[in-house]
Amino acid sequence: MEAASRLVGLARWCATGVDRTRAWLGLTWRGLCALGAGIVALAAAVMVLGGVAEDVTQHNGLATSDAAHLRFFTDHRPDLVIRAARIVTDLGGVFVLALIAVAAGLFLWYRGVPLVAAAAPAFALAVGATLADIGKQVVDRARPGVGLRLIAEGEPSFPSGHATDSAAVFLTLGLVLAVFVLRRPLARLATLAASGLLVAAIGVTRLVLGVHWPTDVLAGWALGATAALMVSIAATLVTRAVPPGSQPAAGRVRRAAHGLGQLLTTARSPAHREGTLRAA
Repeated sequence: MEAASRLVGLARWCATGVDRTRAWLGLTWRGLCALGAGIVALAAAVMVLGGVAEDVTQHNGLATSDAAHLRFFTDHRPDLVIRAARIVTDLGGVFVLALIAVAAGLFLWYRGVPLVAAAAPAFALAVGATLADIGKQVVDRARPGVGLRLIAEGEPSFPSGHATDSAAVFLTLGLVLAVFVLRRPLARLATLAASGLLVAAIGVTRLVLGVHWPTDVLAGWALGATAALMVSIAATLVTRAVPPGSQPAAGRVRRAAHGLGQLLTTARSPAHREGTLRAA
């Protein structure tokens, strides 16, 4: 009985804490569930990334079947597929993605999205690209043989930069649109699905063109998703924790933090911003 009472007390304490957090952030229960789902997805992406990285560095697990899986793509690439892959893969280039992130950020800010959320795709790209570069230098994995490659690539293979960067930008953009712009559940779901399909297509082109091992692409997807979810969740929490027009707390440090928060949550149209966030 004593153990059951403790469990009941713990459950009540957790429920009270969750409710206080929800009220502090101004979230509906649906919004809180969405935030929880994002945190769970972030944890899953980190676990996938860690598992694939271990397989590659230890030369076991999924890494042992890389050659066979890559051969499937290189043995089934007619000219039409190759031409399409060359076009789609360019969407995953860092310079193209940077232009897309900046243009999307300006559009989102024009629509009244807070600054920190409008700039989230660019932030995610910076985080993802930096981590991918570090991973390439640390693992220093060789790319598939020259005979399989249809385009020239000189950097190490793991993780795929195209998969990482495209996932970071397009998934973040889809999340920002779903949270801050779109109101209908079906539109949100369609936007997220379209973002995921585009990211998947870009990653597959790296296999069709023979410049990456499958585990490189899988790790890139996981790393890009990690960056996207981290930045998107942080942007959402900042916009919730620092409401517009709120008064700063006493103390220089707190006033400086509050000023920074107000700057990050600045929107082109405060009225439109409040309307877009109300239903999130």
